[in-house]
Amino acid sequence: MTLKTAFATAALVLASLPALAQTATQQDATGAMTTQQVKTATVQFITLQPTAAVTSRILGTKVTNAQNESIGDIADLVIVDGKTVQAVILGVGGFLGIGERYVAVNPDSVVLTRDGDSWKATVNATKDELNKAPAFDYKKKS
Repeated sequence: MTLKTAFATAALVLASLPALAQTATQQDATGAMTTQQVKTATVQFITLQPTAAVTSRILGTKVTNAQNESIGDIADLVIVDGKTVQAVILGVGGFLGIGERYVAVNPDSVVLTRDGDSWKATVNATKDELNKAPAFDYKKKS
């Protein structure tokens, strides 16, 4: 067996073993290097329903209110603890992107429905209410 084949075999065997824990090296308050265990999560696969919405399809979706008035668009999502959507960022006000400001709303406030091949977002708020809402300090990356 050549050295190359031995390394490839060893790599395959190691890759097939489950990852029980990983370690990370970092500096402590005194500047000394320390090693500590890092939690890892077991991958769980799921089957999505046809009604599921992926972020790439809903970003930029126009938002309307109960009176079917256009009041903004979905600009972004805020995710906390690496797994929970805490807020939907709406771009409101302005015209053609000039004067637009951002507000953060609870995800439960936004109703997403299919509209043919795209999505429609609805919130129960007026333009005036959204314009008076606290601004979300948000700078989109260019």
